[in-house]
Amino acid sequence: MKEIFVYCKTCKKKVKAVILTKHDKEYDESTSSYKRYGMVRILQHTIGFRKNCEDTSQIKAIVESDSKDSNGVMT
Repeated sequence: MKEIFVYCKTCKKKVKAVILTKHDKEYDESTSSYKRYGMVRILQHTIGFRKNCEDTSQIKAIVESDSKDSNGVMT
């Protein structure tokens, strides 16, 4: 399974997620590029010294895009 980076909704950190499904490509007029959304599962991650964020939920996220932000997360 392919892994991508997304932002956790609970702790707002950049975390790894596993792609579960991919939807059809959609054209985004604001950036003049194509994006592909899909369902991903957030992997368990740390939020500090010996503390784990328990949020491993499934979310809709961008799984393919031409652009990334400064942290390497697709936008």
